[in-house]
Amino acid sequence: MRFAISLPVAAMVSVCLGLSLPAAAADLPCLTARLIVPWGSGSGTDLIFRALADAANRGGAKPRLEVVNLSGEEGVRGTETGARARPDGCTVLAVHQSLMTSYIAGTSKLNWNTLTSVARLTRTPVVVAAGIEAAFKTMPEMLEAARGPEGVKAGSTEGLASHFLFLLIADRTGAAFNQVFLEGMRERLNALLDGTIDVTELNQAIARRLTGEGPVRVLAVTSADRLVDSPDVPTLREQGIDLVFTIDRGVMLPKGAKPEVVEHYSTLFEAALGDPRVTALLREHGTVEGYLGPKAYAGYWQDSFAEWRRVAKDAGLYKPND
Repeated sequence: MRFAISLPVAAMVSVCLGLSLPAAAADLPCLTARLIVPWGSGSGTDLIFRALADAANRGGAKPRLEVVNLSGEEGVRGTETGARARPDGCTVLAVHQSLMTSYIAGTSKLNWNTLTSVARLTRTPVVVAAGIEAAFKTMPEMLEAARGPEGVKAGSTEGLASHFLFLLIADRTGAAFNQVFLEGMRERLNALLDGTIDVTELNQAIARRLTGEGPVRVLAVTSADRLVDSPDVPTLREQGIDLVFTIDRGVMLPKGAKPEVVEHYSTLFEAALGDPRVTALLREHGTVEGYLGPKAYAGYWQDSFAEWRRVAKDAGLYKPND
């Protein structure tokens, strides 16, 4: 004898068995949707979005997600390709704050409001690190040195997140840094180790490998609270600097996407964040879940851009004529 199981009962059975039901699919005209990651294969951002896509697909995503790497021009190439796609839900775009910095620097005409906000997914704090021979051991001591006659040489990559970290610290404290612009994190680390710069921003994984008996001293972590893996490292706030700074990854759609398509992907990625494999990968990359839905994510962009535009204008870096 066969029994028909109603949808509510089927959902209860699924929960009891530890299974996940596929998210309700919007009426999308494709079997596979591109998830454009505007950075290279194997990068931290790529690995995180691949894990999220795999989790969504295991949960029955319809359409299935296929990660497509379109790197180049600090994310501008892939972002512009995604923005030009039809807003039918068959192209999804991975983003972080480079969307703002490229616009601020005048290298892209795209900004957060030229796309459709879907969801913020993760947050990755960084660390402020100094060479072991630096004359300061804490952030207050570094700020005091920055106000001195010789100043502090801060290594960053012009126009990107590392640059804005020091602009925001300066904005909060009134201290000025002697900015030394270098191509990327590898170049900044080498400059820190050979004494060309005094301080820079590093990711947590590199910092952990080089601290202790190594050649780098971590002055602060930029998260709201101390990290479980580095409980001895104080936050900026603990040292009198009212700033939380994280690399925030999320997803957006081309302008004009329908509300039901936005909701489809918002729900899909929120569920993917709960996958144990995703949780493990995020921890490995010093990253935490930071979900915001469509409306809150749009508000996040509006507030973040207003602040970053202000500090960029104060520093004479703002290029658009708006």
